[in-house]
Amino acid sequence: MAATVNKQSTRVDYSQLVDSLTSTTAVSDAFGTSGKLYFLYVSSSGGASSGSFDYLKLFDTKEQVTVGTTLPDFIFPITYGATEIFHFPDGLTISNGLGYNASNTGGTAAGSSPARTLSIQMVFK
Repeated sequence: MAATVNKQSTRVDYSQLVDSLTSTTAVSDAFGTSGKLYFLYVSSSGGASSGSFDYLKLFDTKEQVTVGTTLPDFIFPITYGATEIFHFPDGLTISNGLGYNASNTGGTAAGSSPARTLSIQMVFK
């Protein structure tokens, strides 16, 4: 997993996170603060779309996420081989901290690593 956070030096102070190797390993409190998620871009590479899905799971907690035990607050299905763009104009409120992981299983189950490589970008303030 190669997650990086880039604090934008603008008057609005948005942060951008890029993670090119999203896996079942959970990232906890990625931005180090509460706030709002405005943009989520997920690219699934490694094969043509087949109608099957991997899942990106978001957690509203600053505590360590235990995959398969900590309940995700948001689950996004990502079609194999597709690029999914989620835009939240008013922001998706994250009250505690933003954690995330990806798996090949929806719901709260831990599952295995995604079947495809998922690259994600998030814009947070």
